[in-house]
Amino acid sequence: MLKNYLSIAFRHLYKRKFYTLINVLGLSVALTACILISLYVLDELSYDRFHEKADRIYRVTNEVNFNGQESSYASTNYHVAEVIDDEIPEIESTLRVEKLWNQTIKLNDDLYSGIETIGADSNFFSFFTFPLLEGNPATVLSDPSSVILTEELAQVLFKRSTDVIGESVEIGGEVYKVSAVAENPPANAHFHFEMIRPFEPRQNERVNWGSINGLLSTYFLLSEHASVEAVPEKIKAVCIKYNPDIAEGIKLGKFEANFIAQPLSSIHLYSDMDMELEANSDIRYVYIFSLIALFVLIIAGVNYVNLSTARSADRAKEIGIRKTLGSMRQKLIAQFLVESLLVSLCATLLSLGMAELFRHPFNQLAGKALSFNLFDNPFLGLVLLMVGLGVGVLAGIYPAFYLTRFQPVQVLRGALKTGREGRRFRNSLVVFQFSITIALIICTGIVYQQLQYMQNKKLGYDQENVVLLSNAVEDKYETFVNEVKAHPQVQFVTASSQSPHLITNAQGGLTVKGQGENQAYQLNRLFVDYDFLSAFDIPLKEGRNFSRAHASDSMALILNEAAVRQLGLDDPMQSEIDRDGEMYHVVGVVEDFHFQSLHNEIAPLFILLGPNPSYYNDLEIRISGEDVPGTLAFLEESWKKFTPDTPFNFSFLNQDYEALYRTEMRLGKVFGIFTGLAIFVACLGLLALVAFMAEQRSKEIGIRKVLGASARSIIILLSQGYTKLILLSLLLAVPLSYLAMQQWLADYAYRVNMDLWIFLGAGIAALLIAWLAVSFQAIKAATANPVDSLRNE
Repeated sequence: MLKNYLSIAFRHLYKRKFYTLINVLGLSVALTACILISLYVLDELSYDRFHEKADRIYRVTNEVNFNGQESSYASTNYHVAEVIDDEIPEIESTLRVEKLWNQTIKLNDDLYSGIETIGADSNFFSFFTFPLLEGNPATVLSDPSSVILTEELAQVLFKRSTDVIGESVEIGGEVYKVSAVAENPPANAHFHFEMIRPFEPRQNERVNWGSINGLLSTYFLLSEHASVEAVPEKIKAVCIKYNPDIAEGIKLGKFEANFIAQPLSSIHLYSDMDMELEANSDIRYVYIFSLIALFVLIIAGVNYVNLSTARSADRAKEIGIRKTLGSMRQKLIAQFLVESLLVSLCATLLSLGMAELFRHPFNQLAGKALSFNLFDNPFLGLVLLMVGLGVGVLAGIYPAFYLTRFQPVQVLRGALKTGREGRRFRNSLVVFQFSITIALIICTGIVYQQLQYMQNKKLGYDQENVVLLSNAVEDKYETFVNEVKAHPQVQFVTASSQSPHLITNAQGGLTVKGQGENQAYQLNRLFVDYDFLSAFDIPLKEGRNFSRAHASDSMALILNEAAVRQLGLDDPMQSEIDRDGEMYHVVGVVEDFHFQSLHNEIAPLFILLGPNPSYYNDLEIRISGEDVPGTLAFLEESWKKFTPDTPFNFSFLNQDYEALYRTEMRLGKVFGIFTGLAIFVACLGLLALVAFMAEQRSKEIGIRKVLGASARSIIILLSQGYTKLILLSLLLAVPLSYLAMQQWLADYAYRVNMDLWIFLGAGIAALLIAWLAVSFQAIKAATANPVDSLRNE
């Protein structure tokens, strides 16, 4: 019986090669998109789940509220781990992981800079599952003068990844011994490293641990069978116990502080706090891409259903004769399902090859290293095969039941019309798939517009042609600056504690003289030199800039407008602010400028002079742009003169700013590509549907042409119905896409307006695309010789 089913199915599919090709191609493109998106989604959901104790590992984060200004931090003070480990019974152990910056290794006469380095407590490898190739996990971090290298870094340094224990490297003028070699950390970890150094606390006293010291994350391992629910409140209680200042501040209502126990496996997709070890992703992208994959698959399935029901008249006589000869309906249904499964099986096999072919470009686009090896993971191949066959069954169920319901007497008498009975259903499916397609076009347009807006928005300071260097010339700062300034292509040299595009350091507990001690504030903080504001053309709204002529400026502040509003200052120039028990006077107010991502509103900021060059982490040098290579060569030469043991690593400020939106830019590109695939699949179905309708109406078209109808009128006849369907699709797509984009744009404090032209433009684009697909077949039918269609009458 199965052999008979297959024989008839192959015969029928071969007879209708064009429609078979359309169905196979549409389904294969849709399944390819689904495979690639599924690989992306599975990778996103897999983050940190490879750790053996992942279900018991939590990260301590904190939320602070100063007078309604809420901030969330992924980092904590290093004392937190020590105290909660001793005081909270539910916690089995704690671990500190700190991001270390500007790590350079000197080996012989070679310098290796930009080494991605973390500092960690000695129990790091018993906490996290990062396997070692060499070394004892229990002791490798016990010696302060030891380092752990990854196999990749060991290969770079020593040209081998094993037998390197005991080798020496120089870091910051000190010699360290290699104590172990670790496997390269997997990509699906929320932090990465090339080198690990033993964690070094700055002080031993358990004081002032309400402050945050750099990018330092505190983790704890929950005891087996313990509940995590009460742990955050206990952490807060311990914080109050060991820090009377915090206890008093909370009691007096100066601020509110809370702690959160964040599950390890949720960090990558659900955490977007200040001071993360690395930038995380967003669960919304998982939802968005999953929906796109589902939509493309649905559109391909709609194409199959549409074509199958449209060709009902072709199969009607076959069904009628077979029923007359005794075929049961169940067997006929099985026959049509076999045909559908053959199409989906061919599409699935083709999609596997296409997915592997496009995997590398997709990886580059998405910033991933996704693998697709069915030999290593045969279960994945089985799942994909089942999905493909499942799609075939779902797409074939309705046509199978629809086609087999015809009565033999009705068919053989000729009472069955040529597919018109199901026209309303087919039109509904066309409206459905083009509603999805237009909605995707609208969303893609808005995403692109928002990305353009973020890249082109005026930030309130000039970031063009600014070279950023790390401040490794602290003790020779003035000499270096004077030499660089003398170059004719250098327009300014200035320094700050953070780059102006990303200022994240905040200080709490600030009070304004005359408002009372209970009115405390938290503001972002930036240390600068005298030339910073003028160098970046940041306008003063009132007051003055820092000046060397005013010795008292060492105790002066400059506020931005947001800080003036936050502090409630009516006359800023007459105000004094208590910072760490010392009074600072306000000498100026600058206009608000964007010093963080456009996701955030401009936050309150206070600017003060750095007491010495060690407060400046960044050097900012504006060059003219006339001879960029030559100027950079000069800067490198000067750099090597003053810091021969530190490599010359630079970046441009505008490129660093654009990197803040790298995730969104990738999203926009991926969104656009898969929207294009959805349009392609939808147009394939429309093309085949119009071709079939033109074929069915060939005699009508021939008669019209004989009676004098023009080719133009024939084209309009065949396309006007689809124009109405596209317009109806637009009416359905607009509210859906508006609501979806409203949710997406809500994450941006500064965003584009969803103007009417975006929605109209999407509708016009869909109409043009549909007309192009329709016109191809319509023109072919309109220009055909009427004799060919009428000679059989």
